[in-house]
Amino acid sequence: MVQKALSRRRYFFGNRARILYELIGWQFRNAHDLRFMNYGFADDTQPGPDLHPEDEAERYCAQLYHALATQADLKGKNVLDIGSGRGGGAAFVHKYMQPRRTIGCDLARNAIRFCQRTYGDVANLKFTRANAMDLPFDDASFDAVLNVESSHCYPDCNAFFAEVFRVLKPGGCFLYTDFTAPGKAPAEYIRDITAALDRAGFVNVESSDITQQILRGLDADNDRRIREIHEHFPFGTRRLACLWAGTRGSWIYRDFASGDRRYVMYHLSKPEPAALRPIAPSKLVLAVEPARTDQVPA
Repeated sequence: MVQKALSRRRYFFGNRARILYELIGWQFRNAHDLRFMNYGFADDTQPGPDLHPEDEAERYCAQLYHALATQADLKGKNVLDIGSGRGGGAAFVHKYMQPRRTIGCDLARNAIRFCQRTYGDVANLKFTRANAMDLPFDDASFDAVLNVESSHCYPDCNAFFAEVFRVLKPGGCFLYTDFTAPGKAPAEYIRDITAALDRAGFVNVESSDITQQILRGLDADNDRRIREIHEHFPFGTRRLACLWAGTRGSWIYRDFASGDRRYVMYHLSKPEPAALRPIAPSKLVLAVEPARTDQVPA
């Protein structure tokens, strides 16, 4: 009965997510080598990016940001990373994509404190506390907005998408990736998200299903994740930590492997002023690989 309760509850959502991420931030407050909080990405059809030696340990997490951010040219641009967590993704983009200015924002106070201590000496890379559904930035402030594996925690994605649209400059891009929520068929959830993006005003919606690349990243990074959990989490919390980290055997991992949960990456645009008019709904085209049923434990 305990296992069933753990496997069916939506832990990382709304106020529950906020509290859990504050606790995680406090638990990892001195772990300066742990800078990412995403499931990672590995594509066996192409080589990964060249990384500096100090970035290799969290390669698969960095590769998810690389896959998302290289959909656009960010060099010399003003970039906002919403839900920046421990700052690894924003720092990676700032270091390797060479934007003019990068701001990371997150609701968790402990995450922002960590980022300000860890990256405080990096020029033009800043972190500030902010609510994704009520951003403290002026209209048309950014050329690009990123959001990686964070929106599933937000109570109101319509408000979030509206805020992203507001702070983007006309012609700016929204680079967005996340997984589908439990309790709803993935195809239905994806249709709902795509409709919400249309309502917000985005155009040129491109999307791809990257579930298999996420699974490969989790497989390749599994030993490191388990090692870090055993090092940093008390014994009684490790089961929930494995769920959070998507380790092999967790229900999130099993959902990805069976196809009950999908992971989608988007590239969208805010139209130029002349194009600000009603548009037809976007057509979502997903290249879906077969589910890896061989990896679902018996």
